[in-house]
Amino acid sequence: MKSEVIKGPPGTPCAQNTTLGWILFGSVEDKPADKLIVMHHKLDLNDMLKRMWEQDAYDKVVPTAHDRRCEEIYENTTTRNNDGRYIVTLPKKTKMLLSTQGNTRTIALQGLYQLEQRFKKNPKLKNDYATVMKDYETNYMEEVPGHEMTNPSVYLPHHAVVKEEKETTKIRTVFNASQRGNNNISLNDELLVGPQLQGDMRSLIMRWRMKRICFVADIQKMYLQIMVTREDQDLQRVLWRYDDQDPVKDYRLTRVTFGTASAPYLAVRTLHQVAHDEGQNHPEAAEIIKRDYFMDDMMSGKDNLTDAVRIAKDIDAILQKGGFKLKKWCSNDAGFLKEFEESERSSHVKLDITLDGITRALGLHWNIGKDLFQYSLNLSATANIITKRTILGDLQRLFDPLGWLAPSVLPVKLLIQRLWLQGVAWDEEVDETIAAEWNNIRDSFHMYLPDIEVNRWLNTTEATINNVTIHGFCDASSRAYAAVAYLRVRTERGEVKTTIIAAKTKVAPTKPQSLPRLELSGAVLLAGLLNEIKESMNVPACQIFAWTDSTIVLSWLFGDPARWSTYVRNRVIEILDTIGNHNWYHVKSPENTADSASRGQSLQELKNDERWWKGPEWLRVGEIQYSRPNTIWTDLERKKSIHVNLKLDKEKSISTKFEDCDKLQELLKMIIYSKRFLKGKKMEYKDLPVTTTELNDALKTCIKITQKDSFEEEIQHLKSREQIRRASKLKSLKPYLDDDNILRVGGRLRHSDLNEDCKNPIILDHDTHLTSLLVADAHSKTLHGGVQVMLCFLRTRFWILRARILVKAKIRKCLICAKLNATARSQLMGDLPRVRITPAKPFLNTCMDFAGPFHILISRGRGARTNKAYIALFVCMSTKAIHLELVGDLTSDAFIGAFRRFVARRGRCAHIWSDQGRNFVGANRILAAEWAEARLQLEGPIAETLAMDGTEWHFIPAYSPHMGGLWEAGIKSMKNHLKRIMTSHVTYEEMSTLLCQIEACLNSRPLTVLRDTDTDNIQPLTPGHFLVGETPITVPTPDFQNIPTSHLSRWQYQQRLLTDFWRRWQQEYLLRMQQCPKWQRKVKEFDIGQIVLVKSDSLPPGKWMMGRIVKKHPGADGVTRVYSVKSGASVVQRSVNKLCYLPIDIE
Repeated sequence: MKSEVIKGPPGTPCAQNTTLGWILFGSVEDKPADKLIVMHHKLDLNDMLKRMWEQDAYDKVVPTAHDRRCEEIYENTTTRNNDGRYIVTLPKKTKMLLSTQGNTRTIALQGLYQLEQRFKKNPKLKNDYATVMKDYETNYMEEVPGHEMTNPSVYLPHHAVVKEEKETTKIRTVFNASQRGNNNISLNDELLVGPQLQGDMRSLIMRWRMKRICFVADIQKMYLQIMVTREDQDLQRVLWRYDDQDPVKDYRLTRVTFGTASAPYLAVRTLHQVAHDEGQNHPEAAEIIKRDYFMDDMMSGKDNLTDAVRIAKDIDAILQKGGFKLKKWCSNDAGFLKEFEESERSSHVKLDITLDGITRALGLHWNIGKDLFQYSLNLSATANIITKRTILGDLQRLFDPLGWLAPSVLPVKLLIQRLWLQGVAWDEEVDETIAAEWNNIRDSFHMYLPDIEVNRWLNTTEATINNVTIHGFCDASSRAYAAVAYLRVRTERGEVKTTIIAAKTKVAPTKPQSLPRLELSGAVLLAGLLNEIKESMNVPACQIFAWTDSTIVLSWLFGDPARWSTYVRNRVIEILDTIGNHNWYHVKSPENTADSASRGQSLQELKNDERWWKGPEWLRVGEIQYSRPNTIWTDLERKKSIHVNLKLDKEKSISTKFEDCDKLQELLKMIIYSKRFLKGKKMEYKDLPVTTTELNDALKTCIKITQKDSFEEEIQHLKSREQIRRASKLKSLKPYLDDDNILRVGGRLRHSDLNEDCKNPIILDHDTHLTSLLVADAHSKTLHGGVQVMLCFLRTRFWILRARILVKAKIRKCLICAKLNATARSQLMGDLPRVRITPAKPFLNTCMDFAGPFHILISRGRGARTNKAYIALFVCMSTKAIHLELVGDLTSDAFIGAFRRFVARRGRCAHIWSDQGRNFVGANRILAAEWAEARLQLEGPIAETLAMDGTEWHFIPAYSPHMGGLWEAGIKSMKNHLKRIMTSHVTYEEMSTLLCQIEACLNSRPLTVLRDTDTDNIQPLTPGHFLVGETPITVPTPDFQNIPTSHLSRWQYQQRLLTDFWRRWQQEYLLRMQQCPKWQRKVKEFDIGQIVLVKSDSLPPGKWMMGRIVKKHPGADGVTRVYSVKSGASVVQRSVNKLCYLPIDIE
C-alpha cells in the first residue's frame, strides 16, 4: 500500500494506490437476495425394494447422542402454568440458530401470495381456511408487537391440507418448518428430532386383541394443547390476512406446531410426562397412556365393563390435568358408550386402522358391531400400461400390518423381485406374462378380499392368561421363507381356542442358497416374531413354543455353535440369544402351517384355509405331543478339521525363492540383507548402503545355487577330477571350476588379451529364473538393444546356453520394444457400397472433403494482403462427377454456405459421406436442427416436402483416410491441376474461375477406356455426360430403349441419350470395379478384450496409447474393419489400419 489516497464525496468510493496499481474500496449496500429454494431428495427405490429379500435381523433402536441431549433439554426446561398446561422448549442442536438469518419473511410472503391465488379459484376453501386461522388467532397465536419485530425470528410458510374423510376438522393448516432461507438453512435443520418413544402399530394391535371389551379415543388437537416458551415463539412466526386487500400481519404461534421436526417428540413426551406427574393415584391408567397410544390415538380395553369404564375415566382425568381432552370415544360394548356424552362419541360404524393411526379409510377396518377385522382395497383403475411402479403402488395400498394375508401377498413380492432381476425400469411396460399374472392377482383381491374376516378378540382374559401359549411355525421353499404365530388358550369352560396372531415372509435372496440355510433363515425370522409377541403381549417365555419341520435346523440349534460354519453359527447364536433352544420342537411337514406362506397361496384358497387362520388340527384339540427326533446329528455346515504335517529340513546354505523377485537388483539385495541378519550384524549394517563387494558375493551365491540345480552331475565329476560324460551339453565348452567353485567355460581363448570374465565366462542354463533376470537386466542396460547387442553384452561375463532364443523371447515380450516395432494390420478389401454401384441422379449420394489452405489476394495492387482460403470438394458416389466450392475458413458456418451453394446448383443431396472434421460434425448438427425447426414451423405440403428433403450424414471412423479413397483421389487430382496453373497469388474471383475450369477438366476425364472395336461410341464416357441438362429435381424417366429414334421428340431423344449413358456406365465402368487392387488376404480379427496399440500419425510410436478392444463393428460381408477401443475412461472407434497387435504376455 502506498500513501496516495484520493477521497470523493460522502457515499462514493475511495482510490488507494498500491504497488500493483490503483484500487477502489468503499461500502456496499446490503441487499439480501430473496430466493425461493425447493429441495427434492429422491430415495433409491431399487435399494428399498432389495430389502424384501435381504437377510437382515430385527433392528434394535439404540439412543444416539442427539436423542440423549433432547431428553436432557426436555427434563431441564419443561414447566407448567397455573392451569396445568405444559410449556416446552424447542430442542435445538446449537444455541446459535442460523435459520434466523435466512430472510424467511420474504419467502413466507411469497407462499401467502400463492395461497391467495389458490383461494381465488376455490372460494369455499378460502372460507374454511379463514375459519381455521380465526381459531388459531383466538387460541394458538398472537400478533407480534411492533417493538419486537426486529427480534431474531423464523417465518414459516403455511398451506391447507384437505381431508374429507375426517370426522371433525376437514381442513388442516400445515406449517412448513423445512422451508430453507436464502442461506439454505431451515428451522428443522437446527431442531432435534428426538427419540422414538412409542411402540409400533403391530404391538399395539396385538395387545388390543387380548381385551374382551375394547375402546378407542383420540386427543383433540394434541399438539396445540402444549405451549412453547416465550423465547421460542419467534421461531414460529407466520404471515396472514383475511383478504388480499388487507395489510399483511405478523403473528407468532404460541403452541407446538405441526410441521416442526420436534413436534411429534414433544407431544408424545408430554403425554408420558402427564402420566408420570398425575398418575400416582391411577397407576394402571398412567401405564396405558405410556403404552397404548399411537400418536394421538388410544387403543386399549379391559375384561369387563366396570373395569373398562373405570380405566377410561381415569385416563380422561389424568389427561385433563395436563390440558388434553379425549374425544371420539368408540367401543364394542354399547354399555361403555353410555357413560360418555353423545357429542364425545364417534359416529363411525367402522374404524380404519392405518400407519397414521385410526384415521383414513385405507386397508384394515375394525367392524365395531361384529368386533372383527375386515379388509378393503381401493385399487386404482386398471392401467392400459402395467409397469413396476403401478404394481408396487397397488401393493402399498394394501395395509396388512400383522401379515395375515402373507400367503397371498408373497406372489406379488416374487413378481416384483422378478422385475428387479430383469432390470425393468420403473415406468417401462412389463412383459405380457407378468402383466397377465398381475391382472389375475388384482382380480382375486377385488373379488375375495372383502370376504376375509378375522376376530379381534383372542378369547383371553386375566383369569386365563396362565393358560395361554404361543406357538410359532417356520418353513422355507426355494423362493421364500416364512414364520407364523398362533395364540392357544384354554377358556374357563375348558374349550381350546386358537387364533392367528401375526405372520412374516421374506423372499429368498437372489444369490442361490441351500434349502437348509433358507430353513435356518426362517427360524431366525420366527425367533424374532416370537420375541416381538412375547414383549408386546407380556407372555412368559415358558409359554412360547417354536416348531420347524427341518431336522437339520434342530441339529444346528442343539449343537455347539462353534462347530458350524460362520453363516450357520451367527444365525444359531442369534436364535439362542432371542428365545433359546429349549422350546424348539419338530412338526411334520404336512402339518406345518408356515408352508402356505413360504410357497404362496391364492386369496380364494386362503379365505377357506382353516389351518392358516387357526393352526394345525392337533393345536386346536386335546393335549399337544411335544416331540423331537431321537437322534439329532448332521455334518452339514460343520467346520472341517485339516491336519497338516510340516517337516523342516535344516540347510547349511542360503535357500531363497528366486521366483519372488522380478528384478536382479531385488534378488541380490534380498540375499545381502539375509546374510547380514545371519551374521548377527543387523544393527551394525542397519543404515549402511549396499556395497559392490556385497553385490558380487550375492551374485556368486545365486550362481552357485543355480548351477547346482542345473549341472549337479558335471560339478560332481569336476570336483572328483573326472571327465564329464560325452553326452553332456557342456562337453564342447571344456568346463572347469574356479577358486569359488563356480563353473566356467575353458574354451580356446586362454592366450588372448581379454579379461578373465570374457575368456572364461560363467556357464548358466537357459531355463532358470536367474538367467531370465540377467537377460532382463541386460535388456535394460543396453537401452532396449537388439539381439546381437544383448548377446555381446551378456557374453562379456556369462555363457548362457541357447541364449539367442532367450534374448529374442525377452525382446518379444517387452512392451516398449513392441510399441516401437508395432505394425498396423490390414483387412480384406470390402465390397463397394451400394451407392457406388447403383445408378442414381448425380450428386444424390455425395462424398466430400476440404483442401488447403491457399493464400488468396484480397485485392490487386502493391502491398495487397492475403487471406487463407480453402476448397470444398464434392464427389458424386455414382458418376465420380466433381463439384468445387471456394470457402473462407473451416468453420461450420462457412461450410453450410458452401453446401447450400452446392445444393442450389446441383440439386438435392440425400446422403453425404465425409471424415470426422470438426466443421463437418458441427454442420451436421446445425443442419439437423434447421430441418427439425422447419418441420415444426411449416404445415401441409411444404412440411412434407422438407421432411422428405433432409440430408443424412455419414462419417467414416476417425483417422481412416483409406475409407474415403474416392474423395482423397479427387483432392489429389484437383491439386495436380491447381499447382500447375496457379503460379502466383490470385484474387478470390480469379480463384473461383480457376476452380470452375478445373472442375470442367475433372468432369471431362473418361470413366472407361475407349474401345477400338466400337465405332459407334467414339467418345469415351465421362462424368460430364451425366451432368448436361440435368435439373435439381429429377422426375422418373420412362424407358425409351425399344422405341425407334425417328419416332422420338427432341426431349425424348435427350432422355434416350441419358439412358444410353447409364447402360454404358453399367457395362463398361461398373464391371471394371470388380477387382481388388490391394488388401486381397483376410487376416485374423482382433478378439474382444484383446490389448492393442492405437496408431497416431502425430505422435512417435513410443507415445502411442494402449487400449482394449470392447466392441466389433462388422461390415455387411461379416468382416470386421472397425473396432471400438477403450483407453482410460474414453472409448473411440478406429479402423483396423490404425490398430497394432501386441504380445499377449506383456510384462
